[in-house]
Amino acid sequence: MLNHPLESGVSDIIEALRVATRSRHAMVASLPAMLRLFAADYGISEYRAHLGRLLGIFEPLEWAVAKAAVPEDLACGLHRSRDLREDLLVMGATEIDLAALERCPRLPPIATAGLGGYTYVALGSMLGGRIIVKQLRTVLGPAASFRFYGGGNIRYELAWASFCSDLEKNRRNDVAAICATAAGIFDAYAAWLPEPLLRDGSR
Repeated sequence: MLNHPLESGVSDIIEALRVATRSRHAMVASLPAMLRLFAADYGISEYRAHLGRLLGIFEPLEWAVAKAAVPEDLACGLHRSRDLREDLLVMGATEIDLAALERCPRLPPIATAGLGGYTYVALGSMLGGRIIVKQLRTVLGPAASFRFYGGGNIRYELAWASFCSDLEKNRRNDVAAICATAAGIFDAYAAWLPEPLLRDGSR
């Protein structure tokens, strides 16, 4: 979840989101568990444990989003937990293993007016993955799966354009709620990944 590059002509709503979450972007990027992704000795078991931890927060977030959104809302179509599940299954996990993973019990409330904040964070995880996956491919090789952190995913460009258009057309009255939701999700994310996961998957 890294900062979006600043485009010329960026909308004032996007700029408000960036300002509201800038320090939280930096906080998440500096978490030991995130910094470990760039370590030369990063291992496949550590990576699997990391993805399992991410599933533990993205899945309940998506449940909350589904309750607040209509099915056609962009927030419902990003499927970050599905990508995590597929990565883990490819790397040897079973459905029983996935069901046993801890889920985050403390998430910010997500109201309909604040859904854009979730979308902003989820899209950020797609963009940040482009940088992370280059390192992971080099260190982990072909045994690892990279759907969640997969670089070059065209869905990001399409989803980002749709998101920005929707903000401009339909969400100008929701800016405060969107910013608050995004900030709350970043805070929950930071609390959920406080320590690096060791190579054997333990803390």
